Amino acid sequence: MIKKFLLAAVFTASVFTAANAQVMAATETKTMTKEEKAAAKAKKEAELNEAFTTAGLTDEEQVKMCRAALDQSNEKSKAIRADATLTADDKKAKLDAVNKERGEIMKTIMGEARYKIFKATQKAQKEAAGAKAN
Repeated sequence: MIKKFLLAAVFTASVFTAANAQVMAATETKTMTKEEKAAAKAKKEAELNEAFTTAGLTDEEQVKMCRAALDQSNEKSKAIRADATLTADDKKAKLDAVNKERGEIMKTIMGEARYKIFKATQKAQKEAAGAKAN
């Protein structure tokens, strides 16, 4: 009888420990430090500048036209992400629409040929970053 009780107690404790470990692992999220955020932002900016340069945009075109379009779409995206009344599917649909609109504006500003070069450069940067992560 005591053996059964001890066995049941050990089994219950191990189940509780395993369940607790899973909950703790699920709640641990990696948050970026200020330095990591700043480094990520600087890297993103450098990659964007490289893509603009590769596409043959002048500094004036970058600042006056492309940056304004990017800033505007980023503000729209932030507002959509912050809207707690939207479901995840609604947010995805709205963000996709904003991204498509941004792409059309950028294509109009740059022209078809330079836009293709710009997107190809961004794709290569994304693949290179993915290769580094793996």
